Amino acid sequence: MAKKCEFPKKDGTTCGANAQLGKALCVFHDPAKEADRQRARRAGGLTRSMPPQVVPAESPDVQLTSSKDVAVLLSESISQTLRGELDPRVANTIGFLSGVFLKALEQGLVEERLLKVEAALGLSENEQGKNGDNIR
Repeated sequence: MAKKCEFPKKDGTTCGANAQLGKALCVFHDPAKEADRQRARRAGGLTRSMPPQVVPAESPDVQLTSSKDVAVLLSESISQTLRGELDPRVANTIGFLSGVFLKALEQGLVEERLLKVEAALGLSENEQGKNGDNIR
């Protein structure tokens, strides 16, 4: 079983985190690691304060009308992310919204096919409601 950190907390209990090998303290309470902790805090703060890279406002709107258009957008976004031109958080949003768009596109196609089938069968919305056959 791993040795636990012996650093005393304000309430009188000990830290309880796993201690470093051969030491009585964890990495967070080891005074020898203070410089590393400060460096990590600064690096974390600098990274968080950097604004995300976004597409410039003057860029043309992306026109998506098919799954092929989405595939092209995703391909471009992946390449831009790999080159460091697009913030990964923005690329993640593009990926998520692309999935939502594809589902909406698919739903629209299903609805169109259903309307054609209903028209071929001579069903109208009013007739469906009267007969109780409405599947929507």
